[in-house]
Amino acid sequence: MCLSAAADYKDSYSRGLEAAKDGDWAAVRQRMQEAIADNPTAAQRVRLYGQRWEPYVPQFYLGLAAFKQGDCAGALSQWRSAANAGVIGSVPNLKAEQDRNSASCESRLAQQGKTEPGKTEPGKTGGTTAPDGGKPEPPRPEPPKPEPPKPEPKPEPPRPKPEPPKPVETPLAQRVPAPLLEAFRNYLGGRYAEVIRLNPDSFGEPRARAQALLIRAAARQIQGELDGSGADAARADIRAVRALNPALVPDPALFSPRFRSLYNATR
Repeated sequence: MCLSAAADYKDSYSRGLEAAKDGDWAAVRQRMQEAIADNPTAAQRVRLYGQRWEPYVPQFYLGLAAFKQGDCAGALSQWRSAANAGVIGSVPNLKAEQDRNSASCESRLAQQGKTEPGKTEPGKTGGTTAPDGGKPEPPRPEPPKPEPPKPEPKPEPPRPKPEPPKPVETPLAQRVPAPLLEAFRNYLGGRYAEVIRLNPDSFGEPRARAQALLIRAAARQIQGELDGSGADAARADIRAVRALNPALVPDPALFSPRFRSLYNATR
């Protein structure tokens, strides 16, 4: 089972939020662009990892980064996008900040848009005086200007080929053993003692056994911090995971940065 393929945008979004707290607006712009590339749909509330829930509004933060960097046009473009406008109203504190900054940007752009009035060309004289001092000759009409050539019609762009239908995936509950699913539910619900009682050796399939060791290691790491027993048991499970499946990595949507750091440091 691979649980990390669909969570890249959550990791990018989490990093973007941390960069916004630090005032690193270039990093905010980069991380939010990565998040939008993976998932452009804003949401009022998503789970980033564990029990951490946040509004998912990458367009708002991308606009805020542009505003902080002096790009008012880019900021207004992000804030007025349909994805952002449909959700930001349900997040009052972010909506209030967006409204203040939008008003400031509109004022700046209005000042930049003012131009000096153009000077009119001097008028032409009416007619010329007759050589004998009599009545002036009437003005001669100007020759008609040639019509500009009509643009040639542009060829229609080729129509994209329809995408082949995506293969239907087997439901997760049919691919994952029931005890392993129950362990993940207990972990997300904060019932770490229940997870620690899980026996990975009861799973015959190596991938399932590696996932069982991984979730038990995460529960042992948190329990060790709560009761002061340390992370030795968690490290032992991590080493067993690496022996079974060296390519397995903790999903950022499920596991905290502290556990992922412990996992990467344990060999």
